[in-house]
Amino acid sequence: MRGISRNPYHGSKYAPCLRPSVFALIDLLGYSALINEAERSGRQEELLNSLYAALLAGRNGLEGRGTGLPELKKYGSKDLYVLKAFTDNIVIAWPIRSDAEVELGDAITKLIYFQFSMSLKGFFVRGAIAIGNAYVDDIAVFGDALNDAYLGESKFARDPRIILTESSAAATKRHLDYYAKARHSPQARYLLQDSDGKWFLNYLEAVMIAVNEAGPFYAEFMQHKSAVEVKLQRYANDPVIFAKYAWIANYHNFYCDLHGHFFSEEHRIDTNLFTPKPSPIVN
Repeated sequence: MRGISRNPYHGSKYAPCLRPSVFALIDLLGYSALINEAERSGRQEELLNSLYAALLAGRNGLEGRGTGLPELKKYGSKDLYVLKAFTDNIVIAWPIRSDAEVELGDAITKLIYFQFSMSLKGFFVRGAIAIGNAYVDDIAVFGDALNDAYLGESKFARDPRIILTESSAAATKRHLDYYAKARHSPQARYLLQDSDGKWFLNYLEAVMIAVNEAGPFYAEFMQHKSAVEVKLQRYANDPVIFAKYAWIANYHNFYCDLHGHFFSEEHRIDTNLFTPKPSPIVN
């Protein structure tokens, strides 16, 4: 006989229940291309091992293990959120208990560290965070929050960024009103607005977690720079994929400019790597 389920989407006797939720859908960028490339070069085993290690560390981070972030906490007899990973996708859902500020803040913080951790290992992600009704367990993922997040991830995220859909952006705007000065809110640090108007996770802010005690994590920041440079060089002749890593390179340099008192030219990615110029066909 089964005991009481800790899944917050399970009602009595494990009956599924839709609940208003903060819902995130994350996708590994270029998953099929990575597999095809590894097959051509005979490096499937190497890719599997590196990807598995990255995803395992990333999942541990999402659950708060080994990151300094709070571990998976419980609320009464239920967990606060549910995480489901399958192939190259990760779904996380937080049932909302009040106005979604706590759940949305937890989602943003955890996903920032996940995205940063994955990037250091050469794996870049995109995704979307939505708010709506959802149900998540090992059998099914269901609800309008899933539809909203899927549309955001597949159509609007486009680049290696985790965006807020209109539903979660609207909630964030309400939360900003709680502060006398919005620029002093954690949202002001953890979110940026892109040129297309979409709000996305400022995942490089992870290097500033201990800035007051130890300064930025320069080694990790340079590791991010190197990981992006490798991708730019690898996909220089594939304009569709190259454009996605050019976006990251531009974001990396923007972050350097945003915190210019911490970063210098050595921390920036050479613009010649991602803004190539035309040249004559004959010299």
